[in-house]
Amino acid sequence: MTSTIRLPLRALTRSVPNPLAPASLLRAQPPNPSRPAFSSRYATTVAEPPLSTSNAESAEATSTATQAEASSPTSEIEIAVAAPPEAEQPQYGQFSKQKDLDFRLPRSVQAVYLRPLKRQAEYGVPSCDLQMRSYSVRNLEFFADFALRAAYYLGLAASGPVPLPRIVERWTVPKGSFIHKKSQENFERRTVRRLIQIKDGHPDTVGIWLAFLRKHAYYGIGMKANVFEFSNLEVGKSMDLDMEQMKDTLDKTWSQIGVMKDKRSGPTADKIMELVNKENFRAATHGNAPMVKPPVIFSGIQPTGVPHLGNYLGALQQWVRLQNTAHPSTKLLYSIVDLHAITIPQDPERLRQWKRETLATLLAIGLDPNRSVLFYQSSVSAHSELMWILSCTASMGYLSRMTQWKSKLQLKDDASPLDEGSKSKLKLGLFSYPVLQAADILVHRATHVPVGEDQSQHLEFARECVTNFNHAYGPNLVAPQTIMSPAKRVMSLQDPHLKMSKSHSDPRSRILITDPPDVIHKKMMAALTDSTNSVSYDPENRPGVSNLLQLISHFNTEGKSAQELGLEYANFGLGQFKKAVAECISESLAPIRTKYEQVLAADGGRYLDHVWMQGAVKARESADATMEVVRKSVGL
Repeated sequence: MTSTIRLPLRALTRSVPNPLAPASLLRAQPPNPSRPAFSSRYATTVAEPPLSTSNAESAEATSTATQAEASSPTSEIEIAVAAPPEAEQPQYGQFSKQKDLDFRLPRSVQAVYLRPLKRQAEYGVPSCDLQMRSYSVRNLEFFADFALRAAYYLGLAASGPVPLPRIVERWTVPKGSFIHKKSQENFERRTVRRLIQIKDGHPDTVGIWLAFLRKHAYYGIGMKANVFEFSNLEVGKSMDLDMEQMKDTLDKTWSQIGVMKDKRSGPTADKIMELVNKENFRAATHGNAPMVKPPVIFSGIQPTGVPHLGNYLGALQQWVRLQNTAHPSTKLLYSIVDLHAITIPQDPERLRQWKRETLATLLAIGLDPNRSVLFYQSSVSAHSELMWILSCTASMGYLSRMTQWKSKLQLKDDASPLDEGSKSKLKLGLFSYPVLQAADILVHRATHVPVGEDQSQHLEFARECVTNFNHAYGPNLVAPQTIMSPAKRVMSLQDPHLKMSKSHSDPRSRILITDPPDVIHKKMMAALTDSTNSVSYDPENRPGVSNLLQLISHFNTEGKSAQELGLEYANFGLGQFKKAVAECISESLAPIRTKYEQVLAADGGRYLDHVWMQGAVKARESADATMEVVRKSVGL
């Protein structure tokens, strides 16, 4: 509905716009096409209210004005008034078609109509929590709004900013040049924090968002982001399967590559020397110890008599390989650690015999006493001296988490030395076993130590001892690096779930490297397999057969893997397959068995004494050089 109001021009010029003026003061006239009219979306009234307050005076004034207008011609303006629909509410930004009456609202009024740029989360799964902190609320609110806008344009559903509890720190500072109580003042530093959470966001998009915020970081704003990653359930099983597939793929790949065609070759000392010279790295990884050249390789074996196949394939075979391929300047030390052997009760005469048998075995497998230093641990007193010095900085808690003493006492993995069951069995020598092992390595400043999987934890403890000692007395010890054996762990013949060991009560569970062919044949025929009379490589379902395939793969001259041999012997019965494994092992160990008997009988048995005494002299020279520095550092 539209009506026209005719007012005198003089009244319009003198009046103040008042949209709340009563309609009774206005005189309506029909529209005149000859006169222009201003159109507005809103109802507009313009009038000059009467000066008196009474209704009669108002009516009289209106009548007087009307008569004056009729007697004298005046200019008039017609204003079209349009009443808006009752259901429609005025909204900011909708103006008239005639731009002359368009206007801009103040910023404070515009803020009423603004809405934040946010997207709604569909599932509500958190992807990232961004915590922002600042001393200034203004800067924090500004950057929080910036982060929300960036998330909006990246398509991320964001919520917040949510205020987090303030962090208040109280400080006392001097306010003058005199240090007195009256010259000090206290103040509080308040850290304001806000939290923005991203939901249902893709990790890559969240990463882009965080990178954008880092690039355009606002001054005085600190940020910390927690990004969530989600995966399917039973991720452990899938990781185990992926690891097995990766190992199979790597075995096949290594067998096709030049010098690594023999997958049993593994890392060599020559490659280690090349790495040292190429990168000029420091031997001490956790300190500032000086560079050690040439490399020093150290390892040891307990005197338990003649080693079994697990010892040979896991460690001794690699010792020979390192000796034959090492750079001439590389220093090699191999020790028979008899001090470690007495951590559990031993028969003295039997221990002496075992020491000689172990030394003869090392010579039989190919170690050259002129190239490698072979000695008894007890013949070098510096090992025990350094062990005591290291024990003064070793952590009791770290030692309690070691698995060696728990396995020796047949305790659970979560056992504690303070448990009632442990106190009665545990001895100090067995508990501090890793400290002596660290001293064996560090006293010769060994840079590399070839170990098996079960000894990697002890080597990590040796590096921990280096860190503690160097922190207390300066950078004097060298942190060793690990050379992992390429051979997998050899399992027991009677229980394929356990490692081959001499601690097993049944002697048929292990094959000694000096066993004659008939003994090897008997032990192999008694090996535990299963009821399926066929051969296949399946470690999970057929561990016994898979263990035999692993054994024969280590002695295969063509470098075939256990999987490949499983396919090759697929048509064999278990009895026929066990005979083939026994023959292969007997032929491979025959030269070692012959050399072992010759070494034991050489020079009426005095040759072995000459070898370890000669090695002890060289080992003392190596250890004394280190102990001179250590004694000076600790004040001895």
